[in-house]
Parts: sequence; structure tokens; C-alpha cells
Amino acid sequence: MTTKTHGICEDRYILSEDEIAAFHRDGYIVLRQVLTEIELKTIESDFNDFIDGRVANMGRDLCDMSGPYDRKFEDFSLVNAVLPRVYRPSIMNNIFEKRSQSIAVQLLGAASELDYDQFLAKRPNKPDAIFTWHQDLGYWPTGTPGSTLTATCSLALDDADEENGCLKVIPGSQKRGLQPHEPLFGNSRESSHILSVAVADDESTTLLPLKRGDITVHDELIIHGSGGNRSPDRWRRTYITAFRSRECVAYERSIGFTHSHNDKVTWQTHLGSMQDQQS
Repeated sequence: MTTKTHGICEDRYILSEDEIAAFHRDGYIVLRQVLTEIELKTIESDFNDFIDGRVANMGRDLCDMSGPYDRKFEDFSLVNAVLPRVYRPSIMNNIFEKRSQSIAVQLLGAASELDYDQFLAKRPNKPDAIFTWHQDLGYWPTGTPGSTLTATCSLALDDADEENGCLKVIPGSQKRGLQPHEPLFGNSRESSHILSVAVADDESTTLLPLKRGDITVHDELIIHGSGGNRSPDRWRRTYITAFRSRECVAYERSIGFTHSHNDKVTWQTHLGSMQDQQS
């Protein structure tokens, strides 16, 4: 029997050596057809329950990632459901979790585990459904011991292109380190959950269009974002799983950080605490 050396292999997805090298060199990779159409349908119903607002008691974990916290659900442009597996444990260990876990192990090593999950959806005809330029690490606490390397896997549940706001990246920007981030709505993390990093007008950017079932994988420092949804009738739905080292995840949990928007500890409060201790 021939051993498969690339692509889907039961619950795993096997990367090529070139793909692994590209992730570490460029800060991202694009993988085609990580889930089949049949597999996508097994997770779509749960996804839509969150995005349609049918899951109760989420607090700020159901919010608009393109607007302030006080925006009404019916006015959301970029629906953001954080930690869906916490609010509906039955989705744990689904096929996307398993495949993305296998990808993370190949990129980060065997001691990697799921840090958080997230459902995102840009509603049709929402040109303001913009994900501003940012680095994921800008949203997370500082002072994490060991490597902060992260494999964030983003699954396309719809074809994604420039019209409906596909992901765009600045290749290699992870090598610059963490850049200053500014909140868009107010001066505190309490009033503004959206952060932005300045990008020069002449910066070289790359669009990452996807077909349904494709994924992107990016690290914690690459500068990335996405435009609004200018399509009159197409959604752009994305299922995210993010993996980090067990040491890193354990540290986050030890300080009370779970990636929930309901956390009392944020990048801002933890940074302030560390500065107080050093003064």
C-alpha cells in the first residue's frame, strides 16, 4: 500500500516540505481543499446557529469586529463569535479541529494544542466589514514564556475574493517584530476591542482568495487584514482554529486570559500590571 505524502489522509492533512518552509519564511501559507464538501456540511449548521445569533448568553463573545461593542446585532457588519466550542461543547473534535491540529503539529511541533476558536462572517453588502491591519499578537498579553509561535488556521466556508473581503497579508512582515497598535474606538480595551497597526501606502500586500474548503495558515506576527464585503448577495464565512505551544497556553490560562471578550485580563491590563511590577 502506498503511503500518502501530501494532502488529506483520513483525519490529518499532510504538508509538503515546501509548505512548511514557506510558513516559516513568509509567515503564512494557503492550503487547498483541506475539507471536502461533505465534511463542510457537518459543521455548517452549528456555525450558522452562532452567526445568526441563536446561541444565548455569549455576552461580548458575540460582537461586531468592525464596530464598537454597543452596536446592535441586527446592525453587525462583521459578525464575530468567539470560543464557540465553549458555548457548544458538542462541536469539539470535529473534522476541521482534527485536520488543523495535524497541520499545527507539523508547523509548531508535537507539544502544540488548540488555544482558541472563532467564527467570523461578513454579511453581504457591508463595505464597512473591514478587518483593520493588525498582528494577532497585538491582541494578546505580553510576557509569555518560551516561543509565541502560533498557527492560525482559517477555513473558508464560502468562496472568498476581493469583492467579499478575502484575507490580505504583508508577506515577511512577521520578521519586523511586534508593531505599535492603536484602538479604533476610544483609548481603552474596555471600550474598543478593535486594534490597528499603521501600514505605509506603498507597502507590498498580497490578496489570498480561497475556494470553499481551502484554508490559510498564518503566524502571530504577520501583518494582515481584509476589506469590506461589497458583494450584494454573498457572505464571507470563516472558521478559525489557533494553536500554540502547551507552555504558552498554560501561561495564558494561569493569568486568566482565555481569548474571551468577557475576560477581565486583556493585553492592556496585563501589560499595565507588568509595568507596575517593574517600576
